[in-house]
Amino acid sequence: MSSIRCSLSYHSIRVNDFPVFAGGVRDGIYGNPVPFATPPITDIAFQALLDDYNNKRYAYEKGGSAQKGPYLDAKENLMEALDTTAEYVDEVADGEVNVILLSGFVPTKGNRSDAPAPDQPTDVKVKRGKASGILLVECAAQSNAVSYGCIMTANEPLPPNVVMNEGGQMVFADEDAPENGGGEPITNTSLVQGVIDFNPGRRKKFQNLTPGTTYYFTFYAANATGVSPFSTPVSLMCA
Repeated sequence: MSSIRCSLSYHSIRVNDFPVFAGGVRDGIYGNPVPFATPPITDIAFQALLDDYNNKRYAYEKGGSAQKGPYLDAKENLMEALDTTAEYVDEVADGEVNVILLSGFVPTKGNRSDAPAPDQPTDVKVKRGKASGILLVECAAQSNAVSYGCIMTANEPLPPNVVMNEGGQMVFADEDAPENGGGEPITNTSLVQGVIDFNPGRRKKFQNLTPGTTYYFTFYAANATGVSPFSTPVSLMCA
């Protein structure tokens, strides 16, 4: 078998990105039945594991430490399903990068945990929808991105000192934080005001916007290894 295989770096993926990644694998495997004709786990069973993970995670976040055990069990079950599915994809793909990408996994050569994080999204475009209050946004595709997020802010662009924390939240970083080239940790954890489209596709549709307001859009790309730098914001006044 070729040394190009599915990366297993989703084992260290951020909490908020994990169900997005698993959902991308679900869509890739069960949405493409021609190359993936005999997956080792049925779509119903995989979806049940993903739903159980999301439910147990929500219960843990709301109920505290008493719900930690069931949450960890659900995460382990979903991770085992992903590992089994990755082995299946490796057999089907036999080193074909495009087949691995189609499955929702990230291809890597050699060590399966060495796949790079995506690059900064480029070629971000925004246009008005056919109806009032709708803006359509998209960015260029990346070969190793599993999902794309888009942050929308009104009247002004995303500030340059915004970063994504370990919980997948947008926060303001201090000027001397590591994310800004410094050595001190983030201390300003105020959440950024904006709307984030977490749907994995690179084409986004924002609805129910206010005509006459200028909206700014910033993309990021993600895979099992990590999240890309934010794109340069683009803007358009909503009609």
